[in-house]
Amino acid sequence: MRTKMLLATFAVSMVATAAAAEDTDKKGFYIAGGVGVATLQSTDIGYYDAGGTFGGTGAQDRVDGKLRFKSAAEFGATLGYDFGRVRFDVQVSYTRNSIKSLEVLTLNGSPVTLDAGDIADICDYLEAASCGGTGNTISFDGGKVRRASGLANLWVDFPVAKGITPYVGGGIGVAGFEVDGEGKASFAWQLGAGAAFHVANGVAITLDYRFRNASGARIEYDAASGFDIGRQKSQSFGAGLRFTF
Repeated sequence: MRTKMLLATFAVSMVATAAAAEDTDKKGFYIAGGVGVATLQSTDIGYYDAGGTFGGTGAQDRVDGKLRFKSAAEFGATLGYDFGRVRFDVQVSYTRNSIKSLEVLTLNGSPVTLDAGDIADICDYLEAASCGGTGNTISFDGGKVRRASGLANLWVDFPVAKGITPYVGGGIGVAGFEVDGEGKASFAWQLGAGAAFHVANGVAITLDYRFRNASGARIEYDAASGFDIGRQKSQSFGAGLRFTF
């Protein structure tokens, strides 16, 4: 008898929990907005120009290295539809990471050790404020990478308790970037995870993680000069609000 009562109590509690979850896990269209912190990983870059620009003697000079960045705020907005356990949405985001330094690795394909004259030449070419460095690392102020993306995503929700819904998923789309006034758009994809905390009917606070990968591109200053930038890999942690109608 006691066992039956325990089973009945457990069944009633499970039904009540499921009903409460359905009350907060509302289906339909939703909008969301959020803010977070985005970290852009070190990125390959290669500057090229006419021979002699960086001290070479050939028809073209090329300096290859890695850019390193400071973390920055990321802002995002989302429009989507919740089917119940699967969600589809389109997310746009924007961030602006300041360039912290440029590590020079090769000159015209050969490993190089910079001297004071080399650093001065590269600083002049970059037209950067407060530019200088030690070894092969050049630090300067003023350079920024502005990034905007629009991605179509599919998320799978896993309700685990009353009002708490973790999720995983990802998406594909387009990411655009701009460096020193020059930019281009390229293919991008992302993976993500997070959790929604339902605070009212149709209203949730979200905590999110994203890993995003955008393809590199060539930016041409003119017919003879420009730069190649590699894949831009970033991670972001954010918080936001989601409203389901």
